Amino acid sequence: MPDEAAWRTMATGLVTVRDVIRKVNRGCTRSVERAALAKVADSAAFVGLGPSSPNRASWIVGRIRGCLLDLERAVAGAAADRAIRCWARYIDEGLTPVELYGAYPHLIVNDIPTDRATAQRQRVQSLMWAGGARGDKDSLPGVLRLAAELRTALSTDLPDGPRMDATTFEYEWKRLATAAPNGRDLLQVLARLAPANPFPNSLLREAGDCLPGRAEVACASPTALREACTALRTRGLLDIDGGHVSVPTNIAVHVREQVTPQQDAHWTAAVLRFLTHALRSDTHHSDSWTEWESGYPHVLAVCRAAERHQVQLGDVAYLLDRASVYVREGVEDPDAATVLAERAVAIALAVQDRELTGDSLGNLALAHRAANRTADAIRTSTESLDHVAAAYGTGCETYAESLTVHANILAAAGRAADAAAAHEQAVGILRTLYGTCSTDHIRGLLVDALNDHAAHLLSSGAPTAAARKLLDEANKLVRHGDYGWTQITLNLARACRAAGDLTEARDYLESLREHCVKTRLSVSTTHVCTVVDLAEVYSDLGDPRADATLREAHRLDNALANALNRPLRHGRSR
Repeated sequence: MPDEAAWRTMATGLVTVRDVIRKVNRGCTRSVERAALAKVADSAAFVGLGPSSPNRASWIVGRIRGCLLDLERAVAGAAADRAIRCWARYIDEGLTPVELYGAYPHLIVNDIPTDRATAQRQRVQSLMWAGGARGDKDSLPGVLRLAAELRTALSTDLPDGPRMDATTFEYEWKRLATAAPNGRDLLQVLARLAPANPFPNSLLREAGDCLPGRAEVACASPTALREACTALRTRGLLDIDGGHVSVPTNIAVHVREQVTPQQDAHWTAAVLRFLTHALRSDTHHSDSWTEWESGYPHVLAVCRAAERHQVQLGDVAYLLDRASVYVREGVEDPDAATVLAERAVAIALAVQDRELTGDSLGNLALAHRAANRTADAIRTSTESLDHVAAAYGTGCETYAESLTVHANILAAAGRAADAAAAHEQAVGILRTLYGTCSTDHIRGLLVDALNDHAAHLLSSGAPTAAARKLLDEANKLVRHGDYGWTQITLNLARACRAAGDLTEARDYLESLREHCVKTRLSVSTTHVCTVVDLAEVYSDLGDPRADATLREAHRLDNALANALNRPLRHGRSR
């Protein structure tokens, strides 16, 4: 058991701890806080105690605060116990002795009340054995017990490394309440993403307005987001790498522990909703893959949490469906895409979302096709068609979209005639709809259906004139640069080549290459295919640019493989 002299040394250290908390509670700057923490680190009371990490001072502050609060709950009402309770209030609230006397007069008993600050301070310090006051002999056992408990607490359960432990986190978390309140809510958001996986700041800025609480304020402008993230990084709660942020795994666990299970479910639902707005929905388009490469692990993590909490299951199914398309097309992993699509279908059926069920079944069918599971693909595609027909009828755009998917799967199975009939039926439905309702949405669907039908005819050996007629119709409907324009132009060039018109094919391909260079399609599958086809056309025309264009195609394929982190495409180089 420590003696009175040992306690007096400990008391001087506890005053430095109180000073840190008092300054923090009053919203001091980070530099003022660092200076106060330096006094804690240098105090003779804590020599040889605490970890050797850079977080030592804040760890000591958090550890002492937690130990005092635990002791306060365990003691009764004797003088020795009241001394411990006074120290707990003194440090936890950052009070002066006079403030402590005014806030907790019941702890100072057997005394005549006084209005004089000096007398109040002396009586509190006497009970606590603090400052230069003569100590109350009845409370001495309490402070000696406190000294022993604190030395034990500061000597055990030291953090293993430089990463923040629970005690230090508790200190930093409390500090955020005054230093960066917007950052606390932003941290609740980031802690529910995939830990240790970078997340783009740009998505926080673009879609942060749908986040709850102060997280929305933190994302309201680039300046506000930068300030919030800097405050979190300064406190060791966030990693920043260029334009990306990530929360270390242990910090994410500590953050989630600060809320009740109900609040955890609320935050999970909010982050899930945020991801539905932040990430592009057109995951079949290569232009979205860079964004989804960053977002994919976060989608998986948040969807798992949402399924566990049983919240926003419609959004879960939607994101899993979008993820399955990304994995199928962008990652080229049909087996993983199948697993995701199956989860999406099961959830969509459970929540009775008719539209999402149809979409998910269609994408599940395409995942089976990509994995060469032809029978499963046809079965699932037929199920999708039956579901959409039952839900919406056979004359709507949703049914036409499902027909196009079904036709592509039939074509992959070698059933060219059945595929052509399904394509023709889809085109007929959309032509009728566009004739009565010429919206951009219906126009876009008709353009896609015409292009898919033409591509099937070109690949199946059907008369080139029939495919060219469909492509010309689509080309009149689509605007330069709109979604679908690139594939139509590519197919027009192929139709021209099949008809022997190499000069017109060259013109289409050169126009398309120029468009790819000027837009974000500069590293994309469309750009690679365009340059490969152009090299072949140049070669057929005897154009001396053929070899250089083929080398350009190789460079583009290398760049695309690096950008998407996957191997080069199979096949011959020449």
